[in-house]
Amino acid sequence: MSKSNARTSAQTQSVAKEPVIGVSARAYLSRAKGPTLANITVDLGGEYAIKGLRVVQGRDGPFVAMPQRKTSKGEYQDVVFPVTKEARERLVDTVLDAYEQALEQEAKQSEDQEQAEEPEQGGPAMTM
Repeated sequence: MSKSNARTSAQTQSVAKEPVIGVSARAYLSRAKGPTLANITVDLGGEYAIKGLRVVQGRDGPFVAMPQRKTSKGEYQDVVFPVTKEARERLVDTVLDAYEQALEQEAKQSEDQEQAEEPEQGGPAMTM
């Protein structure tokens, strides 16, 4: 067995034994006009943070856009990306859940604010 084949085999074995990393996300709703609905920060296992993910409104609904950089040729290239299908699904599900929670929280805050601004109805009757 050549050294490169032995190294590849060892790398494959170590990848297979890696535990699943916990993923959590925090969504910051966008106030700007345009397709970006939210900016996202992802926490990987409490050890790494990734900023620059976005929830973007697409033709078929919201989708997760990974952080990108512009190359010297003017093309955009993802800087961070999941390697496996399962990791991508876990990341996308976590990000979209965080986005939905942020929308629910904003709706609740708006509702609470509206209720606080409404004049009280049915207060004590005044008699003269």
